[in-house]
Amino acid sequence: MLFSQHVYAIPVVRALRTLLLISLAMLGSGCAMMSNYTTLKTQMPAQFSVSTTAHYSPLFGGVCLLPEDYAGDPEPERKDFYSPAHAQPFTTEFEVRVSYNVADCLAALSGFSFLIQGQHGTNPKEFGMSTVELEVETFLREDEEPAIRLDEQVLAVRCHWKGAPREGSTVHDLQCFGVDANGKERKGPQLGVLKNRQLQGLTLRLQVSVVDDAPRS
Repeated sequence: MLFSQHVYAIPVVRALRTLLLISLAMLGSGCAMMSNYTTLKTQMPAQFSVSTTAHYSPLFGGVCLLPEDYAGDPEPERKDFYSPAHAQPFTTEFEVRVSYNVADCLAALSGFSFLIQGQHGTNPKEFGMSTVELEVETFLREDEEPAIRLDEQVLAVRCHWKGAPREGSTVHDLQCFGVDANGKERKGPQLGVLKNRQLQGLTLRLQVSVVDDAPRS
């Protein structure tokens, strides 16, 4: 667990620790004056839904020790967002925190996972699911230049229906992959890495399209 309860003996130490974490976070991200939210837009084809999980971890790694009397979010390491399917293509918008205080700790956004589910054909009982993921980093690596901030970061994802389901099953094989700037599909579920500063006060768009690679029954 990245967040676990613990008893602090000296309240003053807790207060000083909190101030230190906040100060270091501002210096590390270089985004002290920026919004602490990113606007997540999920752009989906008809009859597709997406369950998004924003993942958080202690800013400086390790385990965040929460006080015994902590009564906040029971799952501070994640925030969930859901975009239900529609009959027509649609876009849903959410405000996602880039960082937030969990008791005396500062939790920073460390990634997104997108569980995409689509209906195959006209039968709502026939569907497929696939997951893609994005990693988010806060600090620069050694000799790394600051990332360029764009008003909108687009995560292009292309989904394919692969063959028919097993006999007696209504679950189809849906495979989704990220698409790079050259229009080529990435291998595996990873969509790449963004820096925290590329999200603060800006927009992240998940843009999903679907290709039917197999004839429908």
